[in-house]
Amino acid sequence: MESLELELHNRQQAWALMRSQLFPFLGAALQGGSRWVLRVSRRKRTLRQNRRYWGNGVLKQIAEQATVNGRMFDAQTWHEFFKRRFIGVVELPDGSVVGKSSTGLSTAEFCRFSDEVEAYAATELGVVFYDLLPHSAHAEDGR
Repeated sequence: MESLELELHNRQQAWALMRSQLFPFLGAALQGGSRWVLRVSRRKRTLRQNRRYWGNGVLKQIAEQATVNGRMFDAQTWHEFFKRRFIGVVELPDGSVVGKSSTGLSTAEFCRFSDEVEAYAATELGVVFYDLLPHSAHAEDGR
């Protein structure tokens, strides 16, 4: 086996996977004398989360229902507004600001962001959400 990828969700599950898969893999790999790299990283948001937020989901429904001072805005405009409100801003060289990117958010961070967007839209804009995919920080297949 040339590589091993494990998705860890909580401490108990992580220890079980390390004992059953990681330790045996490392034991076998290190027998050959080769050099190996162990990389641990947070999982980025999933395609399923993107579909729920962008597709026919959260932003589309906000764009279809929300009005501010009699005006409606498209999904991209709402996304920029929510990034600034819930993720923060980056100042550009000319002094203007844009919302920080949501691309690097982990699955859990993106869940929290989406929850904040939905709560704001429901309470402040009167949006009623319908037919959203189940909300999960740990989408099983990432698709």
